[in-house]
Amino acid sequence: MTVKNTIIILFAFLSFSVFGQEKGSEAGGPPKLSELLGFWKKVELPNEDKLNKSNPWPQKFQWFAFYENGKVYSMMSDQDSDYSAKDLKEIFATLPTDKTPNYKLDGQFLTIDNKDIKDYQELWGVNLFAVDINDFFKKGNLIMTLDDGNGNVIYYRLLQRIE
Repeated sequence: MTVKNTIIILFAFLSFSVFGQEKGSEAGGPPKLSELLGFWKKVELPNEDKLNKSNPWPQKFQWFAFYENGKVYSMMSDQDSDYSAKDLKEIFATLPTDKTPNYKLDGQFLTIDNKDIKDYQELWGVNLFAVDINDFFKKGNLIMTLDDGNGNVIYYRLLQRIE
């Protein structure tokens, strides 16, 4: 499958998920909270530099944790590491909870706020793949699309669960 076809499939998937229904489709849909909780690593998308209109997080390697208490932790680096869930749990445990952003999952939308930054809020569309699409869109992967505040997607992030 070519990169062009893959991008077309991705856009079609996102369109159906965002404009279709809350329940999802055979290809996937919004994650349940239980499916979102845990540790994730960013997976590079083909032509990511051309696909993303903006890159607020320029470091290539990124790790995330969504906790049941509504906190979301992230870490970024220019170098890759093979962190386990245990490793990330230990790393994120050293960060102050009161300075950590909060998230809220509401259907296919995830909002992230940071109380330390006035009027800061990220609005993400989130979809969990229910089937393998190709070599990098795998069942269980989470695609996140960042909204610019005007309904336009400016950044795509593909995450793979870390066990």
